[in-house]
Amino acid sequence: MKMKRQTVLAIAFACISTLGIAQEIETTSKDQDQQPLEYQNKKNIVKLSLTSLAFGNYQFQYERILNKTFSVGISYATIPKDGIPFGNTIKNLADDDPDLINIIDNGNIGYTSFTPEIRIYTGKKGFGKGFYLAPFFRASKYTFDNISFEYDIDGGGTASLSTNGTLKANSFGLLIGSQFNLGKSIVLDWWIMGPHYGTSDGDLTGVSSETLSQTEQDALRDTLNDIDIPLVDIENNVNANGAEILISGPWAGVRAGLSIGYRF
Repeated sequence: MKMKRQTVLAIAFACISTLGIAQEIETTSKDQDQQPLEYQNKKNIVKLSLTSLAFGNYQFQYERILNKTFSVGISYATIPKDGIPFGNTIKNLADDDPDLINIIDNGNIGYTSFTPEIRIYTGKKGFGKGFYLAPFFRASKYTFDNISFEYDIDGGGTASLSTNGTLKANSFGLLIGSQFNLGKSIVLDWWIMGPHYGTSDGDLTGVSSETLSQTEQDALRDTLNDIDIPLVDIENNVNANGAEILISGPWAGVRAGLSIGYRF
């Protein structure tokens, strides 16, 4: 009888111990998963680039977390049409080139771009946090107003032809970066380096207020032929009504900077 009682107590104690260990493991597992689960529930991040603001570039991004490793995002950037960026710096390097100085003083430029990307988070934490690689595509558009070119006119003196137009560029690249938490909902996205390369093409068109003589057409053509942009092909068509400038060639750039974001 005493032996049976001891056996029952031993079995009961073993069951209670096993239950306690199982409960402890379950509780610990929940505690460890609580933080990742919190981030899994916040799958959306909207961001504003801080560094681009210094250049008058308003850049926004939306990122959607898919799982621990992957997310997708799209960025939109715009520069309101205004004077040539860094105009004074370029003028200082222009070596008194009157054509270039005239363009900088009177020209305006605007910019927009869309940049979809896929992010691959490589660290243990993931879910939109830590080091990442992001293949991306960028479609850019530049708009130009009042880009003027001077030429000699019959009877002496000079005149200028004002041109307007657009330049479009498509490029592919790879962004290397890291995203940090600054609180429960605030993130800091560091674009360490994102080189991209592609092609571009565009045109500028100007209509003269007066019919150009053959001599004036030749003078305008000489001015346009003096345009020299490294690695870019430039063609021009000049007639009695004005001129068209065709631009094509490779396109390259680098994404870099810091963005502040809100996660929800």
